Amino acid sequence: MNRPLVSFCVPTYNRSRYLESLLDMLVTQLAEFPYSYEVFISDNASTDTTPEVVESFRDRLPIRYTRHDDNRGGPGNWQYVMSQARGTYLIYLADDDAVLGDRVADVIARLEQNPDVGIAYAPWMLYDLVSGEPKGQFYRQDRDVRIERGDQRALLDALLRHAVFPEIYVCRRELLAQVKPRIHEQAFYAFVHASEFLERAGVLLLKDPFYVSITRYFADAPQRTQAGGEEAEYAWDRYRGGLEYILARACATTAAMGEAERIGFSLRIQDLIAQRISVAVRLRHRAGRNAVETYYLASRLRALGAQKLLPVPMETLRARAAMDFLLHDTELNRGVGALAFAGEVEPALREYVEAHAPRPLHFLGRGAQLGELRDTLVLARGAYTPDVPADALQAANVRVVAEAELMQKFPG
Repeated sequence: MNRPLVSFCVPTYNRSRYLESLLDMLVTQLAEFPYSYEVFISDNASTDTTPEVVESFRDRLPIRYTRHDDNRGGPGNWQYVMSQARGTYLIYLADDDAVLGDRVADVIARLEQNPDVGIAYAPWMLYDLVSGEPKGQFYRQDRDVRIERGDQRALLDALLRHAVFPEIYVCRRELLAQVKPRIHEQAFYAFVHASEFLERAGVLLLKDPFYVSITRYFADAPQRTQAGGEEAEYAWDRYRGGLEYILARACATTAAMGEAERIGFSLRIQDLIAQRISVAVRLRHRAGRNAVETYYLASRLRALGAQKLLPVPMETLRARAAMDFLLHDTELNRGVGALAFAGEVEPALREYVEAHAPRPLHFLGRGAQLGELRDTLVLARGAYTPDVPADALQAANVRVVAEAELMQKFPG
């Protein structure tokens, strides 16, 4: 059997509804695709109707389908589909995304014309399939950039200059087989892989996208959370690890990289990481993630001298952290069945607490009387002081925390 020139590599697991929509789009997008191709689907032991969906498209797409007996996990399934594809050029395609056929053809043509280039990266579009509206693009660069084999310094410079996240690409199969890319914890895989690919071939960073990340597929389904968006909330140090890995390779392989240049790259990495931390703080605050952890993350921005990048005022973050600590700390809440606020409570705070408190609430006001309380955690706001002796409060298992003392735990 003749090998196809292009493999669209689709790992999937129990996503038959999305896979069906993807395959339907591929029928349209690849109708006039000028190169031979396969749609290689690696099914991670799905228990839904994935096999039936695949079968229904066999007369419209050149599908090659493998169904595993056991679930290999996400990374394992990705490694399988990429390593077992038969095409000269490989394109990873998530089962809930899409590609632009004409743009893929353009990228293949560029690679065919440049045999010393092993891989072409590109940004990706964001698209709402329900509304039919584009939702932007994940990173932008103003021009195509070619990086010659082995030039790690040029790679790092381009990634930092254009804020490129090299996750979407068309790659020669032989290059991937040589590099054997894997996913590890300490360094962001996409930066590491780009560096590894560059040691064996030239690299293109293209400005125009060929890949489409679908933010919403169906009207009755929630807005899809982008994996990159989720990762931005916690993986910023992994980003640093990947970029520092490239810098380490550049220091080892680049002639005459002096200490001043190395420090300059380190500072540029720090600037990019500060931007990613800013994104993480914004996403975490908006999504209502653990406010204590968000506060500590924001504090790291201050340590980097990048407080101006804070997307939310520090006073807001520390107040939210203090309140979440009060509501959820295990020791503070041990053995109590209610939470009380003594003193004035402004409407915004009251609304937040009512929405997030895990136990019954009491708002006692400025003249609060604590003598009748039992098994209660009390936040004493402002100048309020308890009207009951400490030993009596202890006997009733009433635990009083002064707001000023609580706020000292989260300095501004």
